[in-house]
Amino acid sequence: MKKVTILIGSPRKNGNTRILAAEAERGLKEQGIATETVFLNDLKIRGCQACYWCKKNDVAECAVKDDMQKVHRLVQELDGLILASPIYFSTVTAQTKAWLDRMFPYVSMNLVPKLPASKKVSFIFTQNQPDGHLFESGIGSFMYAVGLSGLTVKDHMIACDLDTGVKPPVTEKKELMDQAYRIGKDLLR
Repeated sequence: MKKVTILIGSPRKNGNTRILAAEAERGLKEQGIATETVFLNDLKIRGCQACYWCKKNDVAECAVKDDMQKVHRLVQELDGLILASPIYFSTVTAQTKAWLDRMFPYVSMNLVPKLPASKKVSFIFTQNQPDGHLFESGIGSFMYAVGLSGLTVKDHMIACDLDTGVKPPVTEKKELMDQAYRIGKDLLR
């Protein structure tokens, strides 16, 4: 059975980012794809210690023993990944950035990826700003960096003009809900 991990970088468990990730999950489950959702905010993940243990030993493992070990196992076992994060100060949340920094073992010193290109990743980004182009450069840089690991970037969406408790919920924006569903439906195609 195919497996997809959904990483949620929002500190809110019931906010717009989670709602859109659940819609993508629905698209996956309708195809019989197994999913596991991980809230990065629930994990105890230290920042990369720049110890280069992974490079010195030429392994896709990390010397830092914390909750990232579970995430690394999931990444090694998955067929696809959906990463959902709000945009804070023009880029992904600190929780999401910590995850990316700890993906360092999957990139060799000469930038050769250590994950097989058969593993796909799609992204769901949410932001309170109404202009979807406002933070494209930060989002693009983040997706590029994720791709350095070998994960093949399949698709992404930027859901704008959202702010839990302040603006109407994403459930009232059918086009965004449909787009998130398609992110899940098309991930492994």
